[in-house]
Amino acid sequence: MIKHLRVLVVDDDPTIVEVLSAFLDTKGYTVHSAANGQQALEAIEREEFDLVISDIEMAGINGFELLRQIRASYPRIGIILMTGYEEAHPLSAALRAGADGYISKPFSLRKFSLIFEQAYWNALSRDDWWEDHDDGKESAGS
Repeated sequence: MIKHLRVLVVDDDPTIVEVLSAFLDTKGYTVHSAANGQQALEAIEREEFDLVISDIEMAGINGFELLRQIRASYPRIGIILMTGYEEAHPLSAALRAGADGYISKPFSLRKFSLIFEQAYWNALSRDDWWEDHDDGKESAGS
């Protein structure tokens, strides 16, 4: 299990926010939530997050626009996009936009866990993530 992650859940459906927040909390993660893209951007300006889980279909700033703005200012944050409209927002579009993970609603918590961990490792595989999280230690073998 990955410990000490700071996660932001963004969805205009309070049930999704509640279920995902409760589930992630049981895993030991620090979880915050936002009801829309604007609230999410404000939260990201105030606090550091390792992962953002966002719905695509939201009024105002939708998930793709949120992803674009996060990538522009905070490229090291891992991002998972969720949608109940897979035909309108296919996996390929989410990945081309820069998402680290994608999941279609409805989903099981087991499937969500797999996508969550995969997105975290995708974010870790980006060189820029390590620049932000290097604590000054020399790399192994140096």
